[in-house]
Amino acid sequence: MTGLVDCNNFFVSCERSVNPKLEGLAVVVLSNNDGCVVARSNESKALGIRMGQPAFEIRDLIQKGNVIALSGNHLLYRSISIRLHDIFREFAPSTIDYSVDEAFLDMDGIPDNALQTIGEEICRRCLQEERIPVTIGFAESKTLAKVATEYGKKAGKRVIVFNNKREIEKVLTTLPIGELWGIGRRLAKRLYGKGVYTIYDFAIKDRAWVKGELGVVGERSWCELHGISCIDLEHVNHTLQDSISESRTFPIDVDDYDYLRSRIAIYSNHVSRRLRLMGGECGEMSVWLATNRFHKEKEYVSPSATTRFSIPVSDAGVIVSTGISLLDHIFEPGCFYKRAGVVLNDISSFSSMAPTLFEDMETQREIKLRSRRLMSAVDNCNGKNHVLRLAVEMTKGHIGHNDGYSSSFGPAKQL
Repeated sequence: MTGLVDCNNFFVSCERSVNPKLEGLAVVVLSNNDGCVVARSNESKALGIRMGQPAFEIRDLIQKGNVIALSGNHLLYRSISIRLHDIFREFAPSTIDYSVDEAFLDMDGIPDNALQTIGEEICRRCLQEERIPVTIGFAESKTLAKVATEYGKKAGKRVIVFNNKREIEKVLTTLPIGELWGIGRRLAKRLYGKGVYTIYDFAIKDRAWVKGELGVVGERSWCELHGISCIDLEHVNHTLQDSISESRTFPIDVDDYDYLRSRIAIYSNHVSRRLRLMGGECGEMSVWLATNRFHKEKEYVSPSATTRFSIPVSDAGVIVSTGISLLDHIFEPGCFYKRAGVVLNDISSFSSMAPTLFEDMETQREIKLRSRRLMSAVDNCNGKNHVLRLAVEMTKGHIGHNDGYSSSFGPAKQL
């Protein structure tokens, strides 16, 4: 059997975990620059607020106090996610961290009659230790486990175990085909024209018909619904990402160097922390800027600069100072920029270190270990609240806008 753990309304639940006063209220979390809705509480869903809905469309609800809108605090969400996934790993022989709020559990060798108890205990731990409600579905395949989890959310049940064929068929008849994992909006419309309206309608189709209409991907979904596990997600569990990036669109076009420098410093610090969380170091860093492509009277430009480190690094101070140095190479006074970002490439494990040609190996290792200890201390101090920041991150520049980072930091100490 395979389990899928899904954190309910994850971003909203994270906000409620640090601010219990939000419980029972209609809450939405907004995207970068507060552009659109990326997470909704059940109360917000009941008001008809849609996922991805532009924020200006619900401005009246926000101003009247009917809905509380929060800027995303993605460092908080990531921190809670890591601890939740640690809990999941305690209860399964192996897991796949599918996303920030989802994980597949391989329950191979565990009796079916123990799954309900295990699921309840996972839910209890997540709620007690992190104040995050989760729903868990167990089934013979990943797709069926996902269906079970979605059904559990709608039915208000924390744990669903799909081990009865008639029960599974009954549930599938209640779910529209558009809710099947791997069937997007376009495919759903196409299937409507073929008389397929529910997931059950899809499951009872002939396998050859499914392959002819939807190809190999559709055939896999069909097989999964029949308990044949054929979706491989092992690539998702790759510990080290190939690259890490962070970018933002500014609320207005910006020519203020101090403001841009503070943004690059913030983005660089964020990606360095994500790098350390995965136990990695980077060998290359890039910084880029971009003007507003919608200003037709001005030429669109997107300058960038890249550098390689002689020794792979994860130290926030080194990465931030390098980011600012790269910014100095591409910033043009008098040019107004709309976006900026940083990228870390050539990521390797901290444990694998090749010496450079002209420096002593032991000296390099000692420097890296000291840096590692310092960064570990800073990360431990920050925890959820990020109380320590580099002083360069505090500069706002003349536009006085923090592009969504005000809620990400509480009272801060300058480093």
